[in-house]
Amino acid sequence: MKKARILVVCLCASGLTACLSDRQNYYSRYSTNQPYMYQTTQFYPQSYDGTANYGEFVPAYREVSVPDSYYAGSYRSPASHKDMDRNWVNSQNPNSYTIELGESEKASQVAGKLYKAPKNNRMAEVKYYRDGKNYYKGVYGSYNNYEEAQKALSKLPPELRQGAGIKSWSSVQENTQ
Repeated sequence: MKKARILVVCLCASGLTACLSDRQNYYSRYSTNQPYMYQTTQFYPQSYDGTANYGEFVPAYREVSVPDSYYAGSYRSPASHKDMDRNWVNSQNPNSYTIELGESEKASQVAGKLYKAPKNNRMAEVKYYRDGKNYYKGVYGSYNNYEEAQKALSKLPPELRQGAGIKSWSSVQENTQ
């Protein structure tokens, strides 16, 4: 029994040392000094141009713009969407016009209307105070004159046109908080 144990240990040891020998074996055809065959290939390029040539990196054709709200650190937090909306509304020309899509005591109702609106114009939800209560107003787009606003209103889906109206920016700006 003792001889069998010694024989098993010797066989295991010789089997393990065979992996370390310099003689050519099954695994020696793989180079040990170059772990990957395609070292210069960038597997995650920042753009996709439609080609299927994965061995060649194609640089992006357009520049990436990062919004200011992306940069957050210990001294600067990202801008609140409420602040961005309020600033946008207050920066509009008071003599211009906008489309008011909805008005309610509940912000969620106004947000629901804005969510259904086409995304080709800037929109905002602003809070204002009237008769001792807070209200919310959803505005859509900015137009130089009443006719432009009327044309844009007529292009909106029917469920949004119902209850929507054209307002001057001065009337929207006077009550915002």
